[in-house]
Amino acid sequence: MYYHIFSVTFGFVAILFEESPFLVRRLFLPQEDKRSLEQLVRSAGGTKKSTSLVVIDLKKKIQAYFRGKPIECNWDILDMSNLTVLQQKVLRETGAIPYGTVRSYGEIAERIGRPKAARFVGATMARNPFPIVIPCHRVIGAKGKLGGYGGGPELKKRLLRLEGVPGFK
Repeated sequence: MYYHIFSVTFGFVAILFEESPFLVRRLFLPQEDKRSLEQLVRSAGGTKKSTSLVVIDLKKKIQAYFRGKPIECNWDILDMSNLTVLQQKVLRETGAIPYGTVRSYGEIAERIGRPKAARFVGATMARNPFPIVIPCHRVIGAKGKLGGYGGGPELKKRLLRLEGVPGFK
């Protein structure tokens, strides 16, 4: 598997991908230390540094996001083959949350037709292989509580502030 590491406002981000056919296997949240991120990528199966036009395009979109621009991604390049149909529904619903807004775990559960599955939504968010592109940071707990986040609560707050979400200053 190939990988590409690049800088963003909050540190370094990595894309783990296959070249033929091109599929993004995983995106890694910003890390301050590039070496630690490279170790993480290698432990996830990244063996060779590489780039392609699709990677450069996605990189530019992610970098623009960290400068305050909404991100849009071609979902066809995201490898969801290791996810269940229900997990994919959760991620697609999460991907539809508009920039600068939030939804609760319960709201996502209702929108996928499983109103009692808020915990399942949370578990799916915790394993989201495509953070930033699929904005799991926009999913919060009931009554406006922050909820968990793979990059930690501070990064989640920073991303919500970046998007101008009220109440996370």
